[in-house]
Amino acid sequence: MSTLTPLADAGARLAALEREAAHQEALSAGDGRSWVGERDGEHPVVIVGGGQAGLVLARGLRRRGIEDVVVLDSAPIDATGPWTTYARMHTLRTPKDIAWPTWGVPAASPRAWFEAVYGETAWDDIAFFPTVAWQGFLQWYRTVAGIEVVGSTALTSITPTDADGPLRLHLEGPDGSWVLLARHVVLATGIEGAGGRYLPSLLDALPADRVHHTHDAIDFAALAGKRIGILGAGTGAFDNAATALEHGAAAVEVHMRRPAMPQVSPYRWMEFSGLIENYGSLTDSQKWTFNVHLSAVDQPATQNAIWRAHAFDGFRFLTSSPWQSVEWDGTDVVVTTPHGIHRYDVVIAATGIVADLSRRPELSKVAPDATLWSDRLSPAQVAENPGLAAFPYLDDDFGLVGRSAAAGSALSRIHMFNHGARISQGMLSHQIPGLVGGATKLAAALSRRLFTRDAEALMAEYLAYDVPVGVHIGRRPVPADVTG
Repeated sequence: MSTLTPLADAGARLAALEREAAHQEALSAGDGRSWVGERDGEHPVVIVGGGQAGLVLARGLRRRGIEDVVVLDSAPIDATGPWTTYARMHTLRTPKDIAWPTWGVPAASPRAWFEAVYGETAWDDIAFFPTVAWQGFLQWYRTVAGIEVVGSTALTSITPTDADGPLRLHLEGPDGSWVLLARHVVLATGIEGAGGRYLPSLLDALPADRVHHTHDAIDFAALAGKRIGILGAGTGAFDNAATALEHGAAAVEVHMRRPAMPQVSPYRWMEFSGLIENYGSLTDSQKWTFNVHLSAVDQPATQNAIWRAHAFDGFRFLTSSPWQSVEWDGTDVVVTTPHGIHRYDVVIAATGIVADLSRRPELSKVAPDATLWSDRLSPAQVAENPGLAAFPYLDDDFGLVGRSAAAGSALSRIHMFNHGARISQGMLSHQIPGLVGGATKLAAALSRRLFTRDAEALMAEYLAYDVPVGVHIGRRPVPADVTG
C-alpha cells in the first residue's frame, strides 16, 4: 500500500474546514437551548467509550440540547478505539463512501477531513479509508466537535440504587477511585462490550508466552525469526500474519476449518437504509433466523488482507485444517491437523469474541438480572447456536431487559451501544455502516426518556413562563430620521 502524504497546505485547509464546520453548525443548530442537565449530582447521560460510537452519540445528544454528557474511556484520549492497538489492517473493511452521521454538518464528515488533509485526487484514488487516517479523523472530529473525553479511566462496576434512582458508576482513574451518578449509561465499548476474547480450550495447556489472541497487545518485534501458527482465517488472521512477517517472522501458517474461503459477504447486502433503520421491527424469530444464517455463512477475509499476507514467501494458507489437538513438548507448540503435525514457536488465536455479560467487570453486579436471548428461545433454538443465545436481549432503546419487574427499570437505563446489540438491534452500534441509524435512534430514545422523566418540571416551567416579548399596541413608530 502506498503511503499517504498530507498536502503541503493541509494545516490551512483544515483550518478553513473547521471554519466551515462552525458556520454549518450555526446554520443548523436549531434554538441551541440546553434543556436537561445535572440534577442532584446525577448526570443525564454517561457514555463509556470515546471511540467512534461514543463520539458520534455525544455529538448527536448535544444537537438535541442535552449538553451534560460525560464521556469516559479506559484508554488515553489519543488511543481510544482499536485503531492503534489490535486493528492491524492497513485500511478499514467498509467502503470509503459509507454514510456517516454528520448531524447537519457535512464539513465534519470523514470525506471532508480526508480531502482537506490529502486532497481530492487522493480521495478518488482510494477504495477504503486508511486505518491511520481514520484514527486521525476521529481525533480531529473529537476536537472540532468540542467533546471532552475523560481518558485513562475505567468503569469497574455499575450499581443500581433502586428502580428509579441513579446508577452508581464506580470508576478507576489516574487519581484513584471515585463514583459518578448517572440517569442513563451508554456502553459504547466495541466488539468486546458484551463479553470478551474467545480462546478455545485446546490452547489452555500452553505456556502463556506461547499463545496470543489477535486482540492482545502482541510484541511482534519479539516474533522475529519465529514459526507462527494462526487458528482461524478471518481478516484479522491475515492481518496478524502479515504484521508478523513484516516484523521478520520466519514462517506463518493460517489454518481454516472450512474447505474454502467464503465468497459471499452478507454484510455487503446488509448495508442499505431499509434494513439498518427497520431491523428492530423484525420479530424475535426473524432476528434469530437472520443471525443464525449470518454466523453459518460468515464472510470472507478482505482481498487486501489476503494479498498482504501472500506477498511473503514464508506464508502458507491451509484449508480443511481444523486443529485436532495442541500440545506443548517443552520446546515447540505441537499442532495436529488433518494435514499432519505442525510445530510452532508461537500460536495466535484468530477466534473472535464470546458473549458473556459476567465477563464484563462493569456489568458483574447486574448480569444475573439481565435477560439473554436464551431466555426467549426454545431449547432447540438455543442448541442451534449456543454462542448467539448468550447475547443480551435488549429493548428497542438498546437497554438491558430485567428478568424481573423490579430489576427492569434500572437495567433499561444501561444501554448496550456495542457488539452486544447484534441480535436485538442489528448492526446499529459500533459498526461504521450502522452508526447513522444507531446513533440517531439512541439519541432520540435518550432524549424522549429524559423528557418523560422531567415532564412535570418542564410543565411547571412552561406554566410559570412570563417573559414579555416586547409587543407595542398602536401604529409602528416612524424613525426620527425618516422624512417625506
